[in-house]
Parts: sequence; structure tokens; C-alpha cells
Amino acid sequence: SILAMVAFGIQAPASAIETRSIAGVTSLDFQYARRLHCTVRQVARATVTGVPGSLTAAVGPALVRLNSALARVSGSENLVTATGRFGGETSFGGRGAGGDPTAVAVMSDVLAIARGARLASTGPYRRVDEVSAAFEAPHYVRFTVADRPGIVAALASVFARHGINIDAILQEPGFPADRRPFVISLDRAPSEVVEAALAAIASLDFHVVPPLAMPMLGAAAPADPGRA
Repeated sequence: SILAMVAFGIQAPASAIETRSIAGVTSLDFQYARRLHCTVRQVARATVTGVPGSLTAAVGPALVRLNSALARVSGSENLVTATGRFGGETSFGGRGAGGDPTAVAVMSDVLAIARGARLASTGPYRRVDEVSAAFEAPHYVRFTVADRPGIVAALASVFARHGINIDAILQEPGFPADRRPFVISLDRAPSEVVEAALAAIASLDFHVVPPLAMPMLGAAAPADPGRA
């Protein structure tokens, strides 16, 4: 919400922005992500289109390329990346939490007030009460199932009905049949279409835990060869 105000001059209530927890992400997801030449980061993203006052925004875990600036962020570091039509991509990074960075920010504001600084004029802002979360991207989906013949065929059938193409299927060996994880990476598709497909897939009876879906930001490299 704050980034959208600074970047676009659009005021949107935080409650209108879709947020997803990192709670479902496990070390196994980092293992599979690396096979896709990616890692996992919590990402807040926002976009405006040509429609006046429109805002698309969401916050949640996503796969990012290992050679990207986002992948190099660790610990309390934050990275803000802005992409413009003519200026291309520009990134700003730095520590965003902890005693020392917080003290620097607070003392900077205190000194600015003591010196008589005034707030810069940044308005007027446009108010938006409804925010779309409909991004288009490739997706990573991790399933954990009680294994039996026909599971991949059943999943492929649902994705096909929704017009979603499968890019790769990854499966690490050594897991018990009653709790076997594997990953399907999907070609670029609208997030709302992927969500509709996963809602249909949720009714299938072989899931041990609910599927975990994350967008894949940036062009992902081909997956390393492995079991499928």
C-alpha cells in the first residue's frame, strides 16, 4: 500500500490487497526451486495499467531467478525494483530492520524536523478501494499426495480444461508412498485461471496437504533433468 502510494500516487487500503503467508513454504520448496534455477522470496508487487485509477497488487512468496537482484537479498535486507517504459529497471537496496538501521532512520527524521524541514508536496492522491490481484506469470505448484496410479493424468486433465500448459514435472525420490511430494511448473497463465484450476483440483481425494502455488517471476531457466 505504501509502495503504491509512493510509486503511483494511488491510495489503496492494505485490507484490499491480497496477501499470502510464507507458512506453507518448506525447505523442500527451496530444493525444488533450485532445480528450476530459482529461489523463494516474499515479494510485494504492484502494477498500474492504462485504465485510470486501476491498481493490481499482491504480497506473497514467489520464485525468483537465482541470477536476479531479488535472489541476492538476505536477512533484514530489502530491495525495491521499479520498471518503467523508457527507463527500464532500477533497483534500490538496503537493510530494512534491526537496531542500527532503525536508529539511523529515526535520527534522520528527528534531525530533519529540528532543522525545520517541511514535508514535500506529493499529492493529490487517487483513492482506490478495490485492488486486483490478477497477475500473469508462470507458476510453481507443489503437491503432496497419497500416491497411486493416475494422479498426474488427473491433474493434467484439470489444467488442460482451464487452458493451462504444463512446463515440467519434478519429483525427488525417497519419500513414502503415503506422503509423496512432487512439483508441476506451469507455463505463463493468469493467476485467477490458475486459482480456478487449483480449486477444482482441491476436490480430488489424493491430497495429503493442500497444494502450494507460487508465481515464478522473471523468465525461468529449464528445469534440471530428474525423476518425473
